[in-house]
Amino acid sequence: MRAISGTLGSGAIKSVELKDVMHEEWVELLMLDLKIQTSPEFLSKAAEWHCPTGITQHSMKVLNDEFNTYRGLFPLKVFIGGPPVSGKTHFATKLAQGYGIPHLLISDLIQEAV
Repeated sequence: MRAISGTLGSGAIKSVELKDVMHEEWVELLMLDLKIQTSPEFLSKAAEWHCPTGITQHSMKVLNDEFNTYRGLFPLKVFIGGPPVSGKTHFATKLAQGYGIPHLLISDLIQEAV
């Protein structure tokens, strides 16, 4: 969960007790006990494993990049403009926090270039 949250989201993870979410519609998804067997094709040495030790932050990035590439999904760049004191920084900060994406400020970029 840490690898997925850190790569695709903000990195935040919240532990909850089952009794606290028992009446949520999605709780049945937490009750699955899957026992998955490796198919014989992947047991051969010819198969290349992306994640031999499970999903890590590195392998999650590889999987994410592969998923996006094969589906033609590319990062979205958003520019928020407007007059002074119109809330540009406020709303850009909220979007960045909510989606776990970078928030670049022109002033920071200029300062770094200097």
